[in-house]
Amino acid sequence: MNKFQTLLFLLLFQCFLTASAQSPSKIELVHANILEGDDQFGKDVRRLLGDVTFKQENTFMYCDSAYLYASTNSLDAYGHVRIVQGDTINLTGDVLKYNGNTRQARLLNNIILRDRTMTLTSQNLNYNLDTGVADYSEGGKIVDADNVLTSDLGYYFSKEKKLSFRKNIVLLHPGYRMETDTLVYYTISKISEFYGPCYIRSNDSSYIYCENGWYNTITDKSFFSRNAYISSKEQTLKGDSLFYDNKLQRGEAFSNVLISDTLQKIEVFGDYGFYNRATGKSFITGHLLMKRAFDTDTLYAHADSIHIFEDTLTHQKSVFAYHHVRMYKKDLQAVCDSVVYSSVDSTMRMYVNPVLWSDKNQLTADSVSLVVSNKSMERMYLYNTAFITSMEDTIRFNQLRGKNMIGFFTDNNLTRIEVFGNGQSIYYARNKKDQLTGVNRADCSNMIILIKDNKVSKLKLIEKPDATFYPINELSPNELKLKGFTWQEEKRPVDKNDIYRKN
Repeated sequence: MNKFQTLLFLLLFQCFLTASAQSPSKIELVHANILEGDDQFGKDVRRLLGDVTFKQENTFMYCDSAYLYASTNSLDAYGHVRIVQGDTINLTGDVLKYNGNTRQARLLNNIILRDRTMTLTSQNLNYNLDTGVADYSEGGKIVDADNVLTSDLGYYFSKEKKLSFRKNIVLLHPGYRMETDTLVYYTISKISEFYGPCYIRSNDSSYIYCENGWYNTITDKSFFSRNAYISSKEQTLKGDSLFYDNKLQRGEAFSNVLISDTLQKIEVFGDYGFYNRATGKSFITGHLLMKRAFDTDTLYAHADSIHIFEDTLTHQKSVFAYHHVRMYKKDLQAVCDSVVYSSVDSTMRMYVNPVLWSDKNQLTADSVSLVVSNKSMERMYLYNTAFITSMEDTIRFNQLRGKNMIGFFTDNNLTRIEVFGNGQSIYYARNKKDQLTGVNRADCSNMIILIKDNKVSKLKLIEKPDATFYPINELSPNELKLKGFTWQEEKRPVDKNDIYRKN
């Protein structure tokens, strides 16, 4: 290092030491009607009365009376206390204790802090004039153009235009009320960030819960995570993370998604969900599971996607499940391409190659409608090329065919079948030793079949019956298969976990 560099370094270092050693600016007395000494507090103490004004740097302080402590560069002010800092901060209260060295102000009673965007009120407030940070610990309230916020603890960062709150926080906004434990609010962007349990309740009784998220009070858009859900009177949307647009009343959910309907006792799980409250539409997809609770059992269903539509006037709902539908219930299993369930008539309609199994019976048709109640299945309608099959042994099958059929259930068991149009049946007979003795083949336009213990107990042929009984070995099993016969046991879901298997 040459002499010039050394000298320059020493000069810069000297300047640094000088700047570091500078004393804080003194509090200046600008005006007072009366100034007098008060020896009981010390010889450097001055008592000031009437229209008192102090100044320190760019800050002015006003009050009715004060004590100025010259030796400590501090003051105590009383009555109509006001602090004005530049053109941004206006702070008032009843009592002020101010340290000019640390620039720390402590105000008591009837405190009002105003900046360009909001007003803060409290009964106990600390404010640092250098950092622009204020805090209260005995309750406070923030008011701006659209919001009113109260909390037990709070911090105001005037330079960042940010407020931080803790304990018993309530944020009131037109249309909703927010309650949480920890919240950060930005007065310019009007965005609230919340941490810990948070409830946002709308005026229409719906509400949002989460433990982490943000809410933009200008756009009415929000993000929620950690046990987040949106709940209305009858429907709830859950997910690991939720986005919600309150103006459009639309929500999106990601990962571990659940849409539940308490009235219809339906729950739908998936990886992604969409909810439009204004139109009553919901959508969910991705490793999807639908559960429909009955009094004694639960129906499990899987599909590629499920859409739920609610009539906003009647609140009746329709559920559409699309593609690769598989369902499992202890007493009923089914596969098809798509399903529609309507709460108007409590009917589930299955389309495109539907196959159902009720105990030992396999049921197929072009389309199937199943009427259900909260307790059990009631009726089943099979439309066009209706076919019911049950296995008698490994090579023989009981069969019932017709244009349309209606099946009736008692305690979830199929007990009666009515066939309408082009009725045909093949049923095997056994003796008391349970040995096969023959087979009854009948053709009749309409039929009624009574079933007991999952076996045909009585067959009624209506309108021009044609029936023949054959000894068991007279016709081969292959000759005893009606047109359209199929046996699709390999497709049958064996338990609630098997619904995810592709057929």
